[in-house]
Amino acid sequence: MLRTIIIDDDDIVTFLQKKIVSKSGLDTDPLVFKDAYKALEFLEHEASQEEEYLIMLDINMPGMSGWEFLDHIKKLPLDERLHVVMATSSIDRKDKREAANDPHVVDFIEKPLSARHCEKLKGISKLAPYFQLS
Repeated sequence: MLRTIIIDDDDIVTFLQKKIVSKSGLDTDPLVFKDAYKALEFLEHEASQEEEYLIMLDINMPGMSGWEFLDHIKKLPLDERLHVVMATSSIDRKDKREAANDPHVVDFIEKPLSARHCEKLKGISKLAPYFQLS
């Protein structure tokens, strides 16, 4: 099973992303964290050993940035079951290049997230098996 985790410090963004992720069929009940530390804590102590996770990650957050979060998840035992979508308002090309070089990042999208983005995610090779009809 593929669970979705939304990590963003903006209440409006998390509300909208949760609705879009749910309606698009990516995940009927995505988990939301406004704090990257709390999301990391969840992944370290509460994440299921049977599930994989699609993480919608903002880059610019107080406390721990999205880049710092990516560095931390590389140390987790379940790091190969974590697939990250950088969902950001950043238009910095350096951010896109850095994301493209990270093995966890499956996509880089500029906010706001749309239903079309969610459909595109279903076709990404690492994620597609979770959305194929059985």
